[in-house]
Amino acid sequence: MKLIHLPKEISIRHYVNEEPKTKASGESFSAEMEVIEKNRCEVLTAAIMMEDRMIEASSYILFGVDNENVDQRQFFVDEVMATSNFSYAFKRRVFTRMLEKFNILGQAEIKKLRAGLNKIMEWRNAFAHGHVIHEKDGGFLLHYYSGGEKEIILDDEYFGMVELTIRECLYACNSVIQHPHPKPNK
Repeated sequence: MKLIHLPKEISIRHYVNEEPKTKASGESFSAEMEVIEKNRCEVLTAAIMMEDRMIEASSYILFGVDNENVDQRQFFVDEVMATSNFSYAFKRRVFTRMLEKFNILGQAEIKKLRAGLNKIMEWRNAFAHGHVIHEKDGGFLLHYYSGGEKEIILDDEYFGMVELTIRECLYACNSVIQHPHPKPNK
């Protein structure tokens, strides 16, 4: 399969009377940009996967896992939740409300999951709409808007936290899917 290489824009920030916010890692510029681009793709792909996991878990909560409700569950997934009319934020809210309403996870678990899903949504938007800045004599930042201008320092600590958060949210969603709960009372 053909690997495409498209032009990319990167801003370089020079400081006159202050130090960069970031630290250079010692790797080459090209090597660091390659890692950032791969991690950007990972975050975007993971956000899409999380959305799919929330939809699937919601369908199992509402319709159960038995074969008698397969058509209803599939209709709900295809025609209601998976439509572009519902945002990631809406799906997250519906999913976490179901977890609360039907006592599927404890309050502390739901709070942690909701916070993680919020972070994933912000990171997805930041990587999809923001732009990378290289600081002269420093490292890299991601500049984006979310209720105002924001910047994230792109380093090992940040990407480690992103990976951990995504894994924890994925495991929580998978546990709801893999451990069926009784359907809500009609």
